Amino acid sequence: MVDPDLPALDAGPGVPAFFVVVFVLIALVGVAVVVGGLRSALRARARSADAARLGTAGVTTTGTVVDNRITSHHEHRMTFSPIVRFDAGGREVVVVGEQVWNRSFVTGRAAQVVYDPAAPDRAHVRAEGGSVVGHGVTGVVVAVFGVVFLVVVAVMARLALSVF
Repeated sequence: MVDPDLPALDAGPGVPAFFVVVFVLIALVGVAVVVGGLRSALRARARSADAARLGTAGVTTTGTVVDNRITSHHEHRMTFSPIVRFDAGGREVVVVGEQVWNRSFVTGRAAQVVYDPAAPDRAHVRAEGGSVVGHGVTGVVVAVFGVVFLVVVAVMARLALSVF
């Protein structure tokens, strides 16, 4: 027996509730992909704007790559970000660069560092190789893929509804 106070899950006469639940769950996955992509793109844009501000108001110096931060991804793929040590007015600072590369950064190599003299830990690193553009572009591509996915799901749901 169905409780009359609960809303119905079906989208019309003859449309099974299971069908509605499955398409709603698939659509939620699409929405999560769009939100994740946009979030990544916006964070990359904020980092870029911060780097531009530091480029005009910050102090530029040369640091040294001392290590790599290794990030493991699916299918045994790894990416590397440089860990750089530099002198900030007599204080030694170590930061992790935002660059990502599919090979490790060579330790001992010079890296350009722009930092905030009031907060030297707020620094942007440009080591040889790698890319800082990738995060923003990847975020936009993922968001567009999510939107296309949602459109395909909507078309499929509309076609399936016409069958019922």
